[in-house]
Amino acid sequence: MTWLVIFVALFAAGVTRSQDDVARLRSEAQSDLRRSDSLKKIWDVQWRRSDSIRIEAMFVRMRSDSLRKTAHTKTTRAAAIERALVDSIRIDTTGQDNTLLDSARVDSALSSASTRQAKKGAVKQGQTLSDTLTMHVMMVDADTGIASYYAEAFHGKKTSNGERYDMNDLTCAHRWLPYNTRLRVTNLANGKVVIVRVTDRGPWKHTRLIDVSKGAAQQLEMIRAGTSRVAIEVVPAEK
Repeated sequence: MTWLVIFVALFAAGVTRSQDDVARLRSEAQSDLRRSDSLKKIWDVQWRRSDSIRIEAMFVRMRSDSLRKTAHTKTTRAAAIERALVDSIRIDTTGQDNTLLDSARVDSALSSASTRQAKKGAVKQGQTLSDTLTMHVMMVDADTGIASYYAEAFHGKKTSNGERYDMNDLTCAHRWLPYNTRLRVTNLANGKVVIVRVTDRGPWKHTRLIDVSKGAAQQLEMIRAGTSRVAIEVVPAEK
């Protein structure tokens, strides 16, 4: 009888200890969840703030590039007019021509300068260390967010990298990934996948991750919905 009492007591103590362990683990789990939610809220605020700064910075960069191109055009035209003036004065002193400025020569010089500039290619966009690291992370860990698409209203217009936008091509707009970066886009609603090339900057709405061309949107089967939650991964460049 004594052994039975001892056994029951030990069993009861074990049950109590097990119950205490269960209660402790559940309490710790709840505490971890609360801390996780708190950190997630902090991350969300910081991410949105950094995203806003990135967009504002991109607009500043685009404005800077625009002013640089305008300044280059004005400098080129001034140089062309100056060369034409020198030529006209030289011709005038020989008695061959009385024209001070030959607009045809100015336009020719401008055309030649534009051709040289086109051969040089678009000005490379700045890229931070954070961008570089994030891009490499995206080769193994997909970024997720909302995708939208742009079509007829932009068809034929110049993209940020200087190309003409063809809504039927498999291209996209991303805020900072380098031009010509290839991305694997997966529609998380239906599993459809397409590989697109970065040719433009955007989207400019905080809730959007990427803008794809109409051709890409058709392959992702998101035309009817207009937007879709997607995962994007950087496709490593072929060596």
